[in-house]
Amino acid sequence: MTMIRKLWNRVCRKPATERQVTPAKSEEPLEQPGLGSMRALPPPKPTLALALQGGGAHGAFTWGVLDRLLEEDIRLVGVSGASAGAMNAAMLVQGWTRGGCAGARAELANFWERVSAAGRLGPIQPSLTDRLLGRWNVDHAPGSHMVDWAKRWITPYQTQSADFHPLRGLLAEMVEPELIRRSGLRLFVSATNVRSGALRLFDETEVEVDHLLASACLPHLFRAVRIGGQDYWDGGYLSNPPLSPLAEACPGADLLVVAINPLTCATTPEDPAGIAARLNQITFNAALLQELRCLSARADAPRLHLIDADEHLQDLGVYSKLMTDWTFLNWLRDAGREAADRWVEQNLGRVGTESSARTPALV
Repeated sequence: MTMIRKLWNRVCRKPATERQVTPAKSEEPLEQPGLGSMRALPPPKPTLALALQGGGAHGAFTWGVLDRLLEEDIRLVGVSGASAGAMNAAMLVQGWTRGGCAGARAELANFWERVSAAGRLGPIQPSLTDRLLGRWNVDHAPGSHMVDWAKRWITPYQTQSADFHPLRGLLAEMVEPELIRRSGLRLFVSATNVRSGALRLFDETEVEVDHLLASACLPHLFRAVRIGGQDYWDGGYLSNPPLSPLAEACPGADLLVVAINPLTCATTPEDPAGIAARLNQITFNAALLQELRCLSARADAPRLHLIDADEHLQDLGVYSKLMTDWTFLNWLRDAGREAADRWVEQNLGRVGTESSARTPALV
């Protein structure tokens, strides 16, 4: 009986080809109740470290550049500066502590407005015609000739007290070292040791009013600033602005240099004022160009970007750097915003992927 049952089962069993195949499960992703569909992560913010060149009142051009950049959704990790660049850097950093991008923009605007007010009685002023026509080269203004004569025959040690500086009172009211230390940003300010001729860098743990004044101390105009028993002159002579320390302190960040001393000129100057202006530009660009070349040659070179003032400031002479007329400072700010706007449109998308710094001065 058992054998008959086994034979009957073999006869009734279907071939494999005729067996019913269970349909494969759908390849579509399963939905998990309550979780919803997964969304793509937003792209990372462009990460920048800013290096700000010095150049007296021309630093208002940098104010405009920063004002435009801070409208973008960027991530800042560090700033360096010399002279006016150091003051822009300090204002940016402490404003960043107060309120991020908006706080930094407000701090910079307040600083330059107060600089203009503090210098309203300065010897170098544009004429009414120059102001109306927007002519800002004041190398031939009476006040410029007076300052030029004084530099030849009088030193600041004959006319100034040891702690005199026209911006000391303003900076004492505005600079808040504790805000700078709490910003979370790296900060480097350069100065030149008068006796040793060595570069001195001050970072965010040190920077106070005297360090900013030292970084902006032109020896023909002001007495050397003494810090820790050492005398210091303008940092722009040796590092304008510091790049290598900023790159090392901010690994992975792109370095954006804001250069306000024109790197190139359209023609060779032949008059005394033009020759003096071009020599001033070359002198204060020498350290920057050398450091840019050295950084570019490194195997671990950071990605470099550049916003320059060649198009806007080529025709300005030396003495406009001492002019704080509010209309002039606003013109510089607008020029800086225009240059930054062009850079944002053309190069902000390259941040994090490739360098965009291009200038004949680096060839």
